[in-house]
Amino acid sequence: MPSAKAIEDKIITKLKDLPEEGKKEVLEYINNLKSKRTEKTLRLLKKTAGSWKGFIDTEKLKRDIYSDRLISTRSKVKF
Repeated sequence: MPSAKAIEDKIITKLKDLPEEGKKEVLEYINNLKSKRTEKTLRLLKKTAGSWKGFIDTEKLKRDIYSDRLISTRSKVKF
């Protein structure tokens, strides 16, 4: 499978060969795909937002996070 860079280089090469109108159409199509993906992502985020509620004790999670920060992970070196 070719790398993302190789694919991107091929696309750019092909775009250079297109007339200006063709370039505009391709770029509009790409922008349309990006907006559809963004819309889908936002829709899924809204659908799943808060779905973990009730499964996690957030107060305990915060206490655990803060207490874990107090634990030293570096070894003490004596000189």
